[in-house]
Amino acid sequence: MIATVNEIWREYFRDPYEGLGTTYERFILHRLFERIRTRYSVQTVLEAPSFGMTGLSGINSLWWAHNSAKVTIVDDHEERIDLVKEVWQRLGFAASFVNQPSGFDILPFDDKSFDMSWNFASLWFIQDLKSFFEELTRITRKVIFICIPNRLGLGYLARRVFNKQEFTPLRVENLNTRKIKKIISSLDWVVSGEGLFDVPPWPDIAMKKEEFLKAIGLKRLAEAFERGNGEGVSILDYFSGKHGGLDKDILKYSFLENSPTIFKRFWAHHHYLIFTPK
Repeated sequence: MIATVNEIWREYFRDPYEGLGTTYERFILHRLFERIRTRYSVQTVLEAPSFGMTGLSGINSLWWAHNSAKVTIVDDHEERIDLVKEVWQRLGFAASFVNQPSGFDILPFDDKSFDMSWNFASLWFIQDLKSFFEELTRITRKVIFICIPNRLGLGYLARRVFNKQEFTPLRVENLNTRKIKKIISSLDWVVSGEGLFDVPPWPDIAMKKEEFLKAIGLKRLAEAFERGNGEGVSILDYFSGKHGGLDKDILKYSFLENSPTIFKRFWAHHHYLIFTPK
């Protein structure tokens, strides 16, 4: 549950088993990264804030380092950024790690320091969205990539109705795409791409997707990704080379990603926005 993310994030550093849903989400994100890298020739990347919704913190930008980009990770929690750094080092990937305890109204980088700045499901932790975007546009040269939960998704809406507590500490108003566009457009950037993604054959519910698959009678499928060997599915195994074919195993279930927009509007788990300078 999202409300407990601030309480349970340490558990993923002790046991990086994230489950099928989060692992699928990360591999779909990689597809978007590839398109952005090709289109904008991205070589330097800032992820800020790096703390988002679920799973192991600070590893979404591993794909960029794996593809030879220079990566900087920013977090506002000293212990968490130290743990993130340990995970990257253990996998053999380099990045710069910055602790920003004062928040994200001011980012400690020179103008146009990065080809791309981005974040995933973390805007609802931002205190002042306008100040944050003023900084992000200042330090970015080519492209800003923002991913937020799909506010019209049936799973998201159900959780808002039946589990209000998990959203209490979050600034859900920061997920308003019109608000985001208005602020960034006022800073002389334009929308260059937008879409819905993360459209798996399971709903956006706050439970391990293996358990959901069992509940609807797909026990065999669930067991394929469960902890049969005491470890379970983890994208860290993909980046370490232990399970180099994990992406192919997971992306077998991506057949809904190219669905009509009207379907994705109510089923996709996330919404993305791409901005470029005028």
